[in-house]
Amino acid sequence: MTEREKLQKQFLAYQFAAHEWNLYLDTHPDDVLGIAIFKQMRDKANELRQEYQEKFGPLTACAVSNSEYWEWIDMPWPWDQN
Repeated sequence: MTEREKLQKQFLAYQFAAHEWNLYLDTHPDDVLGIAIFKQMRDKANELRQEYQEKFGPLTACAVSNSEYWEWIDMPWPWDQN
């Protein structure tokens, strides 16, 4: 597994966990521990997203920041994976 794949999997795991805690908190809005865990998962996902994008480019088309070149097209497509 490449560094890119490892970092992407880590990001996706934390993003998923943050989303699940978000759903939990929709029905348990006063769970202070749940809120703290959500914030940890969200912050780690944001950290990993930033690290990934600095090293490998945008994770989504919405994250493209280059106004002179559409760098999103340089990302490997699903059928380009081994």
